[in-house]
Order: sequence, then C-alpha cells, then structure tokens
Amino acid sequence: MIRQNQQQSEKTASISDAILLMMALLVLNQIIIDLFNRIQKSSPIKKFINPPMITTTIGILAGIVMNEIEADNAMNQIRRGFSQLFLIVLLPPILFESAVNMETQPFFQHFGTIHLYAIFGTLIAIIITTGMIYLGGLTGFVTAFPLNLAFVYGSLISATDPVSVIGALKSMEIEKMLSILIFGESILNDAVSLTSYEAALDFYNDSDQGVGWVILGFFLEFILSIIIGFVIGCLSAYILKKRNEDSQDSIAELENIIMFIVPWVSYLIAEALEFSGIVSIIFCGISMARYAIPNLSKSGRKSISKIYHSLSSIFENLTFLFIGIGLIGFDLYWNEMGAGLFLITFFAIIIARLANIVSMSFIANWFRSANKINKNQQVFLWFSGFRGAMAYALSLESCLQFEYFGNIMLTMTILIAIINIYFQGAFIIPLIEILNLKLPQDANEEEKPQVGCLARCKYAIGQFDQRFISSNLIKSEEKKDIELQDIEKQ
Repeated sequence: MIRQNQQQSEKTASISDAILLMMALLVLNQIIIDLFNRIQKSSPIKKFINPPMITTTIGILAGIVMNEIEADNAMNQIRRGFSQLFLIVLLPPILFESAVNMETQPFFQHFGTIHLYAIFGTLIAIIITTGMIYLGGLTGFVTAFPLNLAFVYGSLISATDPVSVIGALKSMEIEKMLSILIFGESILNDAVSLTSYEAALDFYNDSDQGVGWVILGFFLEFILSIIIGFVIGCLSAYILKKRNEDSQDSIAELENIIMFIVPWVSYLIAEALEFSGIVSIIFCGISMARYAIPNLSKSGRKSISKIYHSLSSIFENLTFLFIGIGLIGFDLYWNEMGAGLFLITFFAIIIARLANIVSMSFIANWFRSANKINKNQQVFLWFSGFRGAMAYALSLESCLQFEYFGNIMLTMTILIAIINIYFQGAFIIPLIEILNLKLPQDANEEEKPQVGCLARCKYAIGQFDQRFISSNLIKSEEKKDIELQDIEKQ
C-alpha cells in the first residue's frame, strides 16, 4: 500500500513537472515571438520565418535539455497525455474559434468546392497513399506494412492541417477566394482526418466488412455529425434571440454560458452517439457564427472573440511545442523505419495531394462559369498541404494500438511535420509573391456573379434561409446587416 501511494505520488509529481515545463515554454515562446516581430519588421529574412517555426524550435531545444537532464518521467507524461489532451481539450476550441470568426458568406459561396477538396479529395489521397505504402513494402526493399495498417496510416497522414499557412495568410492580403478555400479546407480537414482514421480502425478490426462499407460509414457519420452541430447551433441562436426580446436586463452571463458551454455540448452529444464530436463542433461554430453571433450584445461579441482568439493561439503554440519536443525527446524508430519507407511515404503524400488538387479543381471548374481556379492557385493549394498536429496526435494513438508499426508511424509523422513546418513554412510567403497571388491594394475583391444551375440552387437555398431560418433565429435589427442574396456568387 505504501509503495502504491509512493508510485502515485511520483506520477503526480511528474505530471506537475510536465505542466510547469509547458507553461514556462509558452511564456518563453511568446516573449521570443514578440521580440522577433519588433526586431525583424523591415528585415527581408522575416518572410522566410513564421511563428510556428519559432515555437517548434523552442520545443526541439526543450527536448534536448530534457534528454540531457534525463527528465524521463516528464517526457513519458507528455507522450502518453498529448493525444488525449489534443483531441479533447486543445482541438475543439481551435476549430470552434476558426469556425466562429470565419467569414461565413464567402465560405458558403465556395461551400461545394471546399468540401470537394476536404472530403472527396482527401479520400482520393488516402487511396493513393495507402496503395504506394503497401506496394513499396511488397518490393522487399523497405519495411512492409500490411494492407489494413497501410490504410490506417494513409488515413491519418492524408488530411492536411495547414495551421502554418493560415498564420502566413493573416499577415498578407491574398485573393479572397484562395484564402477561403485554404481556410475552409483546413478547419474541415481535422474533422475528416479523425473520422477517416476511426473508419480505418474499424476496417482494421473487422476487415470482412469491406472498404465500401467503411466509406459508407464515413459519410454517414460525417453527415449525422453535421446535423447535430447545426441543430444545436440553431437552438442556441433561438435562445439568445428570445432572451433579448423578452428581457431588457443584461444577458452577459447567459451569452457567456451559451458561447462556452454549447459547443462542448455539441461535441459531447456527438461523441456519446459514437459520431464525430470534431465535425459536430465545427458546424456548431459555423451555424452559431451565422445565427447566434448577431444576437449577442456588442460587448459580448468583443469579449467572446478575444477570449477564443487567446485560447486558440495558446493551444496552437502548445501543439508545435509538443511536435518539437517529440522529435528529440521521444524514443523514435529511426532504424526500423528506414530511409526507403520514409521516402516512399513522403513522395506518396506529395503525389496524393497533387491528385487531390488537380482532380477536384477540374471538377469545380467544370461547374463554374466564373471565378475558375487557375493553375497558380492550384499550385499554391498543393503546396499548402501541411501535415501537423492532428496527424501527430493520431500517430501517438497508433503507438498504443499497434506498438511496433505504430512507433514507425509516429517517427514518419514527426519527420514529415518537421519538413512541412521548416521547408514549406519558409517558402509559403515567397511563393505567394512568385505566383502573383498577393492582392494589390487597389484591387477590387468583388467576385464575378455565377450563372447556371448551381448558382440558381445556391440562390434558392439563400432565399429559403433568409425567409424561414434567419427570420426566426436572428434579431430583427440585425437582419438588415446580413445580405445572403449574394450567395449565388461562386
């Protein structure tokens, strides 16, 4: 009994050490980034460096120090706890903040194209990546993955997580259509990655059900999760509207409760029903941005926006710190992976991303009479396909599921994420200038009106929303500021 209490005390102490370390690194990271922003304002080197690179570097240095002082207990707590911490605590606020603060009108204008890239394009990427990893193993020259495990890894590594790209876009005025395509795909891809990974695990545990049933289950789970999030978001908007109409008293407390509790309710309900909580919370955020935010008081909007922005920034920095620490501090399977398997996997995700962008852009342009996605925009969309925190968290989960192959998955994922952060992150802003995608100051951002069958369908949906949904969920004085008639634009 005494020994058990002593072990529990040591575990508690190691958890406290890990928390203290991450808090200290967060503070140090913010100080360094602020200094960098002050010193490098006019320096040309700034275009090659972005905050995620700085944060990851701090994580790498922290990993080196932890190895030197042999802080194994704290390192083990970080490794064991990150995946659950990320999926349950860190990721939901990040995605909700992105969904709430997103420009909803251009998002819905390009709704179909965003989903082509995020869902159908990702499925194509999963198939290509899985096939290349499996066939590479059949040659006998690299570590051979069984087909079901290749499918699992193809699922977790194929969906992109371009947090670094979004950080770069915030500092530059690029074409609005391109910006919303990247932004929309990024917030959906975390959900797609988690859902496809869970579907791949089902296939691994019961391979007799066939790939067709796995894909069908993926779409069913995705659609039902969207419905849950959208309905809960609409209910929150209705409550805020009725409260505003029925009372002249301050409702700041109610606003705070709804904006902070309702998203988690959406997440937990979807998880309890064995659907995707991540998908649910994204579409809860989208529907709340469309219907609930206009019902908030002005002070409520400002405070909610600031708080979520701060939380999102802190949590994003934590994920990059964890990636940096993992590269040095974790016991990775470098020899078991081998250079051959990594090269095959790396080229597989490049080719798969290219196939995603080219094929889905072709389909999107087929239905567009205006605002077509040109070659330069497609090149940038392809280059912006980062692998980041979600793939990292799921690969840590895989270590628990598959041990030997899971550790190889983790090793490949960390190395790919590091290359994305440092190489792609360094050249993302110069590429904007090379491809002439930076928006001139005097440019007219107004997109050309879309014509055709899809445009008429969008217009009809917009009219339905305006007459039957918005009219019942948004305060009357706010409706005048929301012009959904422009939704027929592509």
